[in-house]
Amino acid sequence: MCLFAVRSFEDSAAQIPGFLVVMAAAFLCYFAALLLVRNPACVVSARLIIAIAVLIQIAPYSRRPRWDHDAYRYHWDGLVLAHGVNPYRYAPGDHELARLRDGYWELIDYKHIKTIYPPVTQFLVGAGYFLDRTPRRILLLAMGFNLLCLWPLLLLLRARGLDQKWLTIYAWNPLLANEFAIGGHLDPISVFLLLAALYALERKCMWRSGALIGLSVMAKTQMILAAPLLLRRTGVKGIVAFAALCVGVLAPFVGAGVSDLLSGSLAYLRQWENNSSVFAVLRYLLGDGTARAITACVMIALTGWLSVRRGDVILHVGCVLGALLLLSPTFFPWYVSWVLPFVCLYPAVTGVVVTFLLLAPYVYYYDKPLGFLVRIPEFILLYAMAGVEYALWRRRRGTASR
Repeated sequence: MCLFAVRSFEDSAAQIPGFLVVMAAAFLCYFAALLLVRNPACVVSARLIIAIAVLIQIAPYSRRPRWDHDAYRYHWDGLVLAHGVNPYRYAPGDHELARLRDGYWELIDYKHIKTIYPPVTQFLVGAGYFLDRTPRRILLLAMGFNLLCLWPLLLLLRARGLDQKWLTIYAWNPLLANEFAIGGHLDPISVFLLLAALYALERKCMWRSGALIGLSVMAKTQMILAAPLLLRRTGVKGIVAFAALCVGVLAPFVGAGVSDLLSGSLAYLRQWENNSSVFAVLRYLLGDGTARAITACVMIALTGWLSVRRGDVILHVGCVLGALLLLSPTFFPWYVSWVLPFVCLYPAVTGVVVTFLLLAPYVYYYDKPLGFLVRIPEFILLYAMAGVEYALWRRRRGTASR
């Protein structure tokens, strides 16, 4: 019922306080539900979990994006591609595309920057344009793929002999339902493909795993950090499939040239900052460029180290993506969808609570100075909880080893 109330809010900063109250109430219900299903006496079937997930996902949907305009950019890219124009060649503000401007063009942010969205996403938003020529299709696509993520995640839980109840951590999360129903962020496309790649690897399907991780990278560029961890285990078969899929998907767009293909992504890497923690401290101490270089080098080193280490690839991928969120200049609320599936496979209280803490960035839409201040308790709580939980895990591990 709380998420149904989200429908009533308008795309206005003045509505943010009321929205946060409603979301806090939704999280109370979420935490209570997790405590209930955690009880061994509580029996919950996968069908019931998924049915409730569908209701939770559609509850906040109201046909239009609010407080974030990424869906309008997805819509524009799909419109451009559907008209036979390479979306990487021109920015929305370029006069060459003036003839394509529709009623949603004015709502696009950063009209001077070329698209940052990879080819798989471009194909999906372009194909969807022929079915629905409004940004509504972006919201439906995000919601649909978010629900699709439950399929490979459930298969992974069963393959590892884990209780399917843990699926509720992802399936019933109110933040994700909100982000995809009213924000239209298409991260679930790459998350679905990543989880499918991990399940294929679990089943020793090396070709399939390599192809799926290739598609995941071509849907969300950040997933390139997960690729080496899977490809080291897939061997030559997976590497060949990965390379073939990446080349095949990129081929229709190479006419724009390398500089245009990378223009938007490079602008994102050089300029964007939102809700960062480690990066924010480094930037304050050392400057923006140095902070970006240090965090990039740390991520590359961590990925390389975990790629050659023996151990559970699922745990390693979760660690890499989690580290990326903590070190990156950007930690948007919907980015938590990259790591929450791994919390289902390796349950952790911190991983669940962080989704609640990620309501804090919404304060920035209401009041920018206050939004920056709220970041301090947000990350103090996050790191404190993670530290305590890690210390308790080490203590339990030490006791068990004796």
